[in-house]
This record gives sequence, C-alpha cells and structure tokens, in this order.
Amino acid sequence: GGRKEALFNRNRTRPDSCTGKVVQLIGDLNGDGSALQGRTFDVVLDNPTTFPFWVRNAAQHLRGNIGHYIFISTESVYPDNSRPNMDETDGTTPMPPDLDPYTTVRENAGRYYGALKTFAEQEAERQYPGKVTVVRPGLIVGPLDRSDRFTYWPARIDRGGDVIAPGTPNDPTQWIDARDLAEWMVRLAEQKVLGTFNAVGHVRPMSELLYGTKAVTTAGAQFTWIPAEFLSSQGVR
Repeated sequence: GGRKEALFNRNRTRPDSCTGKVVQLIGDLNGDGSALQGRTFDVVLDNPTTFPFWVRNAAQHLRGNIGHYIFISTESVYPDNSRPNMDETDGTTPMPPDLDPYTTVRENAGRYYGALKTFAEQEAERQYPGKVTVVRPGLIVGPLDRSDRFTYWPARIDRGGDVIAPGTPNDPTQWIDARDLAEWMVRLAEQKVLGTFNAVGHVRPMSELLYGTKAVTTAGAQFTWIPAEFLSSQGVR
C-alpha cells in the first residue's frame, strides 16, 4: 500500500545504498530484468548510457504497466553541433544500414554513440506510444562528476599559477548542472509533460566560466589564452 519508489540496477557501484521508501530491484538489462516483472509504475525515469536493446529488454516487463516513460538521451543525437540555436526539430543521426542496433557491442559504442541514442529514442516511442518524454541534455556537470570535462577547471584554478585557457575568451560554452536537470525532470513527471526537449543552460563565454571560477578561489590564478589550433596540433582535446 502507498506510494513506492524503486531503483533498478545491478547493485554493484554502491551496494545496498537504497534507504527509506526506495525499493531495491536488482537485475541487469544485458540479461535478467525479471525483477521488473509484474510491477506497475506511474513514472519510469530511464537513464541508460548507450544501447537500444536495454530499452527493449526493460519494455518486455514494463510495456502496458507504466503511465509515463522519461528517457534520458543526449544532444549527441544531432550529427552537427557547430550550428548555433538548433532545436528539437533538427535532424538526428540515423543508424548505418549495415549495423544492427540490437546487437551492437561496446566496441562500437563510442563510434556510433549518437546513432545508438537516436535509435533508442525511437525504440522508446515504439514501446510506449503516447507516453514518452525524451530529454536531451548537453554537458552535465556537478558533484560526483568523475569525467574531468568540467571539474578540471575549478580544481586547476584553485591550485593557482599560470593556467592555460583554450581558444579565445569569447568562445561559447554550454552546460547544465545535474541538480537543475534533476529538479526539472521531476517537474516534467509531476505534470506529465510529453515530447522531446533539449536540456542545457544559456550560452556563456569561456572567459565567464574561467574568471567566474577564479572569483570564488583565493589562489590568484592567471590565464594564458592559447589558440585552439595549436592545442589541437599538440593532441589536447
């Protein structure tokens, strides 16, 4: 009886971390997803990384048993991110005709990431017609981010000294804080908002990112702007 929140995962990264009202469902969408069988949910928040067959495998048990399916995709579904002000109606990346999206292995995950996520969005629509919200985040930042894509900057600037700054001060940057993204997705669920949405913050110049970060430190870092072409020629990505 009563409302029940559940977390379905392999229980490996932080074993038995579920507390309070959250029900722990242990399984693996690469194989045994039977822990989902016979359960109904008002909302499912699916946060997979890559593969369409994970969507399909979950749907074997969830199809017909949910009210709203929120699928976390990525802005990498767009084949060309160089054009400003793209919106959700822009074209996405198709799967190569010779590649089976249901059997693609990890070796191809990076190369076909955008295509696989595009197909996974489509798979969600096939499995749960009329019940899907697709969220396409940009660069997600915040606590516990281990990627070093954003966290490099506050960590490096806090050490002080001469800091290499890439490109020019006016180069555009965009990101979204994980906490803002999560709160917004809760609102989507509460209001059952369907459709496809890009999820990213306002465009800010690189100088605002770096000098804003410096402003909350006492290390006195100094920035030396290095042309992007030179950094690329040196293998800096």
